[in-house]
Amino acid sequence: MNKYGVFLARMQPLHNAHLWIIEQMLTECDNVAIILGSENKREMLRNPFDIELRKTMLEESLKNRKDIERIEVYTLPDWSMETDNSYEWGRYLYYNIVSRIETKKFTIYYSDSPDIIYSWFEDYLLSEDRITVKLYERSKIFKGLSATKIRQAFEMDNIEYIKKYCPDAVVKRFNLLKNIWFKVKENPKEDFSMT
Repeated sequence: MNKYGVFLARMQPLHNAHLWIIEQMLTECDNVAIILGSENKREMLRNPFDIELRKTMLEESLKNRKDIERIEVYTLPDWSMETDNSYEWGRYLYYNIVSRIETKKFTIYYSDSPDIIYSWFEDYLLSEDRITVKLYERSKIFKGLSATKIRQAFEMDNIEYIKKYCPDAVVKRFNLLKNIWFKVKENPKEDFSMT
């Protein structure tokens, strides 16, 4: 193997498709870096949960793994919005990843539209000696499971859905997460961008 896998996700909140991708990475890579994005965003419709809570749930879900020493979790501020598809963001992301994992060459794992991730990186970064991309179609991973669907389950007070598609670290915080989500929906903060 001898390669580094990088997974960028917001985990708003963590669910089983995130954990499935991490599992795939561990079978294909020597080391795994999980970049927990949007560190600086919270109380927004797309980013309701703060970084401390998201990181705690992720680390709780990974802590009993026998291969935990191969996994590093990093946080990263987000200076873009979903509609910002710029090389400036891609360079920011790339150099932040490189500074943390200390290698210029890695495979980034992604489960959204490939157009999004390819719009972030200039051709010179998308090469065999820099970034390779491993895509998973979200529609094929747990029937298109997404954090949006999990937040909708909080809204409908559907704990059975949460139990089916989320790890225990999320299930045991069902009421806390639901209450945060309702509070954010009542008065969401505006998203912001570096552009």
